[in-house]
Amino acid sequence: MTIHHMSGAGNRFLMVDDRELHCFDDVMTPDQVSDLFAKNARPDAAPFEGLLRMRQIDGAQCVTDFYNPDGSRGMLCGNGARCAVRYAIDHGASAHSTLSCLFNGTSYTARLYHDSTIGIMLPTPAQVRYFPIGTLENVQIPVWYVDVRSDHVVIEAPRDDANPIVSILRHHADFPRGVNVNMLERISPDIARLATFERGVEAITQACGTGAVSTAVTLWMRDPSITRFTIVPPSGRELVVTIFADAGHIDSIELRGDAVYDNT
Repeated sequence: MTIHHMSGAGNRFLMVDDRELHCFDDVMTPDQVSDLFAKNARPDAAPFEGLLRMRQIDGAQCVTDFYNPDGSRGMLCGNGARCAVRYAIDHGASAHSTLSCLFNGTSYTARLYHDSTIGIMLPTPAQVRYFPIGTLENVQIPVWYVDVRSDHVVIEAPRDDANPIVSILRHHADFPRGVNVNMLERISPDIARLATFERGVEAITQACGTGAVSTAVTLWMRDPSITRFTIVPPSGRELVVTIFADAGHIDSIELRGDAVYDNT
């Protein structure tokens, strides 16, 4: 079993290549996830924000499972998906055309750009909903909810994980699955700073790909004439979200950013 430390836009992952040894059952337990983190600590002692388990690399496809630090899984992680694609390309996958990344059982298309950034194509959000002031109990600010195969709320607020509204929204009864809470600070109409308090990590992470996508969707909803957004996470490693829309309807979304090895 081969282990690597990787990051996508600053989002830190443990990459476990389990293609040959098949060291674990089909679904890993939370104890197995935490044990791998403990035994493979990063040299900088920074906490991991997810585990990637590479299951298969075959031609132009890779199959990867993603786990949050608490052992939960099943959702999309945009930065993790790009790291999986980066690893697959470096270990035999074809980089001459688009690749297919089967990530937590759902297929996404990816491409490698000349500057070594990777773009992941995402489908139309399953749901977008706007909650004006006063429509959510105990919430006195406007809130956007976006489901991009991961649940997010977006608020305009400075980065502050101690802000009571973060905990209120994270566990709000109107979002029974729990949500990631994105704190947005607009720099210009198409550039924004973003800090995401992530479900399963229970802290602000260095970056969140699906948070960047959800935030860009809310900005596009407010001004559909802008379709390309630069999102600056706490890491400072920018993510670019491009929305492809027709007649006011989102057809697809691209999340583009870096994916690198942190231990080589």
